[in-house]
Parts: sequence; structure tokens; C-alpha cells
Amino acid sequence: MAVRGEFDKELVNLHDQIIRMGTMTQNAIEDAVMALVEMDAEKARKVMEQDDVIDAMEREIDQACVDLIARQQPVARDLRDAISTLKLITDLERIADHASDISEKVLILESFHTDIVIPADLIRMSDMSQLMIRSALESYVTKNEETAAKVVHMDDKVDELYDKVKDYLVKRMRQEPESIELLTEILLISKYFERISDHAQNVAEWVLFYIRGRRPDQV
Repeated sequence: MAVRGEFDKELVNLHDQIIRMGTMTQNAIEDAVMALVEMDAEKARKVMEQDDVIDAMEREIDQACVDLIARQQPVARDLRDAISTLKLITDLERIADHASDISEKVLILESFHTDIVIPADLIRMSDMSQLMIRSALESYVTKNEETAAKVVHMDDKVDELYDKVKDYLVKRMRQEPESIELLTEILLISKYFERISDHAQNVAEWVLFYIRGRRPDQV
């Protein structure tokens, strides 16, 4: 009984660390979007600096989770919890990486010293990606299957928006060859948001794995 109590205590601590990491990741995306919309170089640099902190958190949680599995030899459901945790933090770390990538592109765009209009569909992508992250984290905290399932289906909408943004930017590149370099940077930013939504979808899928015992793509 004492062993079980110790395991549960360590598991709660792990979950608390993941929630902190998730909150920091969510804040990183919000700040990266703000930096993009406002062409705020200072905010972009802060997001890039914060990425190292999130990377360190991911390594710490990963090691704690591996140690827990090795010491406690958890039963099936607990093992599922631990496995989903390991997978989930990897996706959170990748989301934070992309927030840093977007911020790096903001610095490049800012260096053009010209007025830059961000496509409306790209802003919609950023809004949708942020909603997916918030909802995925909510589903993790509450272990809510319905919320997680909604996040999984939201990814298709982001993919559609990405295709629209890409088509729009490629068309502009043909019309404005002198702006190809700038437009390419914006296209890369849209790709980062598409990847962020993929990772948010993965987080939701790992929540479903914990609840159901299988991934949504498994029979």
C-alpha cells in the first residue's frame, strides 16, 4: 500500500510538471503570434530565449518518468499513463520549438524594413492552432475524451487553411518576383503553424490513448 501511495504521489508530481510545461508552451505560442502580428522583435527574442527553459523541462520530466517506470514497474493502466506522458511532452517541446522558429522568422521579416501584411488565413491558422493547444491541454488535465476527440478533428481545418495560404502566397510570388524572399518567410511561418496543429493533435491522441488504451488510428 505504501508503494502504491508513493507511486501515486510521484505520478501527481509528474502531471503537475507537465501542466507547467504546457502552460509555458501555450504562452510561447501566444507571444510568438503577438510578435508576428506586431512585428515586435523584442518579444520574438524573449520567446527564443524561453525555448531553452522548456527544453530543459522536457528533459527533466522525461528522466523522471523513465525512473518511475524502472523503479515502480507499473501495472497496465499506470504504464499507459507513463507512456502517454513521455510521448506528450515530446509534442509539447516540438510546439515550443516552432514558437521559437516563428519568432526567428519575425526577426527576419522585421529586417526587411517594410510594411508587411500577414494573410488573414494565416491569422486564422494561428488562432486555430492556439485553440487546439488549449483544448488539448484541457483534455489532459480533465481526462476528457470528448474534448480530446474534438481537437483531433480540428486539425483538418488547419490543413485546409494552410493550403489556402500556400496557394495565395505562391500566386503572389509569380506576380511579385521581387518579393519572393519575403513571401517565402511568410510561407514558412504558415508551415510552422500547420506543424503546431499536428503536434496539438498528437497531444490529444495521447490523451485518448490513456483513456481508451489505444490510439485513435488503431482498430
